[in-house]
Amino acid sequence: MGRETDLRQGHFRSISDEFEEGDFNIYLPYSDLKRWVLDESTLAQAANAFRVWGRLSEVRALSFLSYVGPQPDKQYFIGYSHNRSDHSLVVGLTAGEIGRHNNLLQQQIDTLEIAGILHDIATPALGDVTKSIDPTNLGEEKFWHEVLDRKGKEFLRWKGLRCKRLDKIIGDQGILGQVLDIADRITYTMNDLHEVIGNVRSKINIHPYLIELRYPLSHHPDIGNIYKDVVVDKKREIVFFADAERLGVFLLLRALMHKHLYMEPTSQGRDFFVANLIRPLYSPDGFRPLNPRLLRQMVDRDLLDLLARYYQFPRLQGEWIHTQLTNWYPRHERCETQEDAEDKAKDLDQEFLVMGIKECKGFDAGLSYLTLDQNQEIVTFEDANPGMAHQIRGIEKDTRAFYIFYTDISEDTLINELLRKAHGIPENITAHKQI
Repeated sequence: MGRETDLRQGHFRSISDEFEEGDFNIYLPYSDLKRWVLDESTLAQAANAFRVWGRLSEVRALSFLSYVGPQPDKQYFIGYSHNRSDHSLVVGLTAGEIGRHNNLLQQQIDTLEIAGILHDIATPALGDVTKSIDPTNLGEEKFWHEVLDRKGKEFLRWKGLRCKRLDKIIGDQGILGQVLDIADRITYTMNDLHEVIGNVRSKINIHPYLIELRYPLSHHPDIGNIYKDVVVDKKREIVFFADAERLGVFLLLRALMHKHLYMEPTSQGRDFFVANLIRPLYSPDGFRPLNPRLLRQMVDRDLLDLLARYYQFPRLQGEWIHTQLTNWYPRHERCETQEDAEDKAKDLDQEFLVMGIKECKGFDAGLSYLTLDQNQEIVTFEDANPGMAHQIRGIEKDTRAFYIFYTDISEDTLINELLRKAHGIPENITAHKQI
């Protein structure tokens, strides 16, 4: 066995088993997919060529999403440790393994591993928070080639890969693009599920949200092995799942993760607040301090430090801002329509500062994935199992809403101090105001 890649500073600590100092074995949670990362492997060569454990190791996989639960309780916080570097490496690992299971050509397997490493490389600092400001110009899939340096470009030439081909794959086109998209969804769902279950284990038996996650996991503890069910039909150029039951469990868990973590309003409120802080400093044309090219070069700390300086936050330290926000519970009201949300905002008591209204549009529940039905015919999952599809669609519908985010500005809290400084509100003003 060759010398293992040096995964510096423990960047893969949350998804790896450490055997000896400097040796790591990365894995996909809830699966049997474990792999030594060797220097001579395509995965390691790509990671080194594109330096994913440089900047991406300092960009969080989830921005300020760290809360799961119906009540503000420290027990329900997730000590979320993943970063975009972790995620990219395991996506490459999973996509390549799907290729091997389907006896794809070695060049196709290499391409999948490289695309997995590259697919998030252009993620801006603070990730989804920042992307929400300008999805067109800040999406990582469209601008990945912009951040390549000379070493990365030479690596692609050496591998005989053109940007146009990788553009299509990273954009989920063709059978390799479909495989990459599936590997991406499997990876973030398994990693995030592992964090949620592991960090609130002491409450799992009584937490009403986590009981929903525990039940399917107890029956399918190896749900991550769904990567083995992915079938690539090269003749028909389609990708489908061989096990409809396991696909259903995966889609259910993924839907619950959207409901209880990704779209949980407490965490969404934090993201919304930070996005509003970034927006006045941003323009796509470079006429303001922040622009797309610069944000693709910055790490989370750079952007938070810039916000601290610009708004004259206490202590002028970005990490301090992050700590305060992940312990803040923004108040919120759920409404069904924009008009209802606007009316509710007007009716709030005078001491409340309305930060704004955010629409949660739901998510792609994955019900159009192809799978084998009981007759071994290839159909959509919705046709193969309409009962479970109805349950999953119901969860997706539950996430659609308009949320009003607000705070009691009269309270003497550090977050309110940040709000006052950021929006120029004098200390003695407590009147109702909408930002």
